[in-house]
Parts: sequence; C-alpha cells; structure tokens
Amino acid sequence: MRVRANKIKRTAGERSFDFFNALIMVIWALTAIYPFWYILVMSFNTGADAASGPIWFFPRVFTLENYAFVFQYDRLHSAFIVTTLRCIIGPVLSVIVTMLAAFALSKRFLPGRKTILFFFMIPMFIGGTIISNYVVISKLDLINNFLVYVLPGAFGFFSMVIMRTHIEELPAELQESAFIDGAGYFRIFAQIIFPLCMPVVAAFAFFAVVGNWLDYYTNLIYVTDRSLSTLQFVLYEIINRAEANTVIDFTKTSGAAARRLMAQKNNTVPTPEVIKMTVMVVVTFPLLFVYPFFQKYFVKGMLTGAVKA
Repeated sequence: MRVRANKIKRTAGERSFDFFNALIMVIWALTAIYPFWYILVMSFNTGADAASGPIWFFPRVFTLENYAFVFQYDRLHSAFIVTTLRCIIGPVLSVIVTMLAAFALSKRFLPGRKTILFFFMIPMFIGGTIISNYVVISKLDLINNFLVYVLPGAFGFFSMVIMRTHIEELPAELQESAFIDGAGYFRIFAQIIFPLCMPVVAAFAFFAVVGNWLDYYTNLIYVTDRSLSTLQFVLYEIINRAEANTVIDFTKTSGAAARRLMAQKNNTVPTPEVIKMTVMVVVTFPLLFVYPFFQKYFVKGMLTGAVKA
C-alpha cells in the first residue's frame, strides 16, 4: 500500500508571489549581464558596421580583426607581464604578512596587543591625501619601482581582523599539543594554523588578485616608466585616445602594416569604439577563469566570526 505524502497546499497568493519574485530576479539578472554581453558583441563586430547603427544581441558582421589589431599594440604584451607578476607577488605577500600579524595578535598575552591594534585601526578612519601619500612613496624610493604595486597593499587591517577571528575560533588544544611535542611558533603557524585557515585565506587572496588586476590608480600616480605600465593603465590610455578620436598606432612591423592595408581594403579597420570594447574584454576576461576556483571559499571564509557559538 502506497502512502502518499501530505503536501501543504499553497494559496494562489503564494504562487503569484513566487512567480513575480522569480520574474523580477530574472529581469534583474539580465539587466546586470547585458552590458557585459553588449561589450563582447561589439568586440566581435566590424567598426564600420557598428558605426552604422546600434547592435543589440549578436554581431551583424563578425570579425576577429579587432583582436588582431589590439594584440599588435606593443605595450599590451609588457603590461600583461607586469600585471600578471603583480597579481602573483602582491596577493602572496599580502596573505603572508596579514596572516602572520593575525596569528601574533590572536595571542592575548602579546605585550602591547591593544596598543598595536589601536594604531593598526587608525588608517581605517584617517587616510592620507594624495600629496602626503606621494611624499611617503617618494621617500621610500618606490617611484617608478615595481615594488610600489605590492608593498603599500601588503597589509590590510580588515583582512587581519577576519583572519585573527578565524584563528581564535580554532581549538586551543591543537596549539597546546604541538607545544608539548616541541613545536615552535613558526612550525605551528606553517603546519597547523595556515592549513586550517585556507577558506579565509583563499577568499582574501582572490580579493587581492582582483584588486591588483583592476587597479590603475597606482600606475597613474606613481609610475611614469612605460615599461612598468599595467593592463588597466593601458586600457585607460586607449579609452582616452578613443574618446578623443586619436589614432592608435597598432602597426610596428611590415607584416602588421600589410595586414592593416588588407583590413582597409575589406572595410574592417577597427574604430575607436570597437577598440575600446575589445580591450575591455581582453583585460577582464582572465578574471572569469580565476573566480570559479575561489567561489566555494567565499561563504565560509567571509562569514568567519559572524556567528558565535
């Protein structure tokens, strides 16, 4: 004999609410996604055709010439290398420095612990001006230095507080048993604390990667050496030139020049507008590959300390 489960009968009002709620969420999601889709579509459309009328959902005249011209821009390759190195060295240094500070400040017997926390907290509420920051960076000899990309952001107080909270929630018996076995602080940190903090470390490492990848302000203020330009700064320059309708020289070799003449013959020369869209795709596309590897750590890492037992 089959026993049918009793289901709670939903009212018409509840079903209507769920329907309209789902509809609003779908419309909201499409509204957020469409600008990115529009940029992608424009980057694959010929400049002449894009100038003739608006493009909504799919390229009218598909082409890869936009990407061919953008990748011929000589500074783009060096900028990609600089940005990649920055996104590797910066987050690694930031995680190490912040985790060491969090581990030390999690010890309640640390002399001057409250005073140290107080001084670390001051920059959260009182920030320096552009001039004062520039003077400090200049005195540290970081102007036109690659280290200006990684050293100023090596420590974050908010990240340290979250990591310290996570360390304090770990069972104290783990560290006590390690001390009994003869382990020192560095060994406890490397073999016990750090592995157990991987969710919060991964979450903040991703934030550091995104912050380093998308930052152009540091390059704009502190770096004039063109060999140290980042991708975002190159994008900033290209957009400014495109908006000013200036010509960007993407042709540095005879082969590229021949390719440009062929593109002119076929009426596929990129316009400033499609160049701008193409560079946006090139700069932001790598983050789409990085995000899925860190997504599973976000909820656990960011909610650390939010609920107390």
